[in-house]
Amino acid sequence: MGVTGISYADSGPQTALPSIQRSTEILSKHIQADWYLEPPVVDGNLSEWDTVRKLYLNGNTADAPGNAYLYSPNDISGWLSILWSQDRVYLAFSVRDEYVVRDSRHVSQDDMLSVVFDVDRSGDLTFGDLTLTMSPDGTVTANGGWPAGYESAIFQQERGWFGEVSIPMTEFGHIDFLGDLEVGFTWGLQDDDGMGVESWLSWAGENYLQPTPLEGSLAFVNGPVRKWVAFHPGDGGYDGIVDASLDGWHPDENDGDAPVVHLYARNQYHMVLKFDIPDLGPNVRVLDGRIHLNVANRNHDWEAKVWVYPLLRPWEESVVTWKQATTDALWQRPGADAVGVDRSDRPVSQGALDQLGWVTFDLDDAFVRDIAQHPDANYGLIFRAEEGAYVRYDISSSESGPDTAPWIEIYAEFPPDQVP
Repeated sequence: MGVTGISYADSGPQTALPSIQRSTEILSKHIQADWYLEPPVVDGNLSEWDTVRKLYLNGNTADAPGNAYLYSPNDISGWLSILWSQDRVYLAFSVRDEYVVRDSRHVSQDDMLSVVFDVDRSGDLTFGDLTLTMSPDGTVTANGGWPAGYESAIFQQERGWFGEVSIPMTEFGHIDFLGDLEVGFTWGLQDDDGMGVESWLSWAGENYLQPTPLEGSLAFVNGPVRKWVAFHPGDGGYDGIVDASLDGWHPDENDGDAPVVHLYARNQYHMVLKFDIPDLGPNVRVLDGRIHLNVANRNHDWEAKVWVYPLLRPWEESVVTWKQATTDALWQRPGADAVGVDRSDRPVSQGALDQLGWVTFDLDDAFVRDIAQHPDANYGLIFRAEEGAYVRYDISSSESGPDTAPWIEIYAEFPPDQVP
């Protein structure tokens, strides 16, 4: 992309310039970054940022300017904007500089913009903090090294330079951006007019290259909402659950319409169950899920340990048996026991049955996300009581009625205007 048609942004409101002697009592600065459903494309087109708030840095707004002539906005000044999306933090910036210089072996010796995220808000450089530098030649560093997974587009123009950078959220460690996450923050500019770094601006605190006790703060706000949503058969028109028993003692019998299905320790009965995830709306991300089953009866007060595996083939509730999956197809091995053909060998849940009433099976989140994204590849689950005493558990089926039928909960991330 060239720079034709890109006009340099102003350096922010200017007032009468104060004396060089600045107060030593620096008040902490606080800013917010809004969540955007559709973030800008990282291509250097700053017009996409027109509605995003700008954070101006010049001789008036800097906490710690270096050298007197910094008060000339034409020599060094600029703005920075920040927003976040589902999986990235985005930066846009524009720098005014009469002489753009990038001629040293190391970026720290030339014109440069830096951004500091103090994730634990310690005011000191600790593990997990993130310091970025951006240079006029397009070089981007993260904590002094070459970043992986970033996107950047940086260009020079007459009397300055500008650009965009996106940061994978994984760079911030295992922190949750939801709930108005707040981190320590500052940013800065430095200027080399040909004789090395001569002047600099720090937005909050005395150092623009690492966290300090006088840093400001940045809150990531207005983000999506994560919540559990329940789906019961017959409630709101939901009919996305089917189930049946695979009966090793009666291998040709189908009980898809029975009020209970069975599990028997030591693999005499298996239960197959398939649930569909309803359409939760545009731009909603499914993150996790769980199944609730009602234990209606058991023939002994003993425990059965249950493993849950994805099925790999279609089956029909009205015809499935120990031997066959559909009207036209047998299981590769009776009981849907052919690993890699009938079922997976990797469980997506496990638990113990040891009493009557409701029991919950938490599902592997990757499995739930996968079937949400690829519903045509959702063949359901097989519950196998692989360990325990010789005990039969009767589980209320989807035909048992609204008070006892299996039901599911889906954990999803909803854009702010779509929260149910």
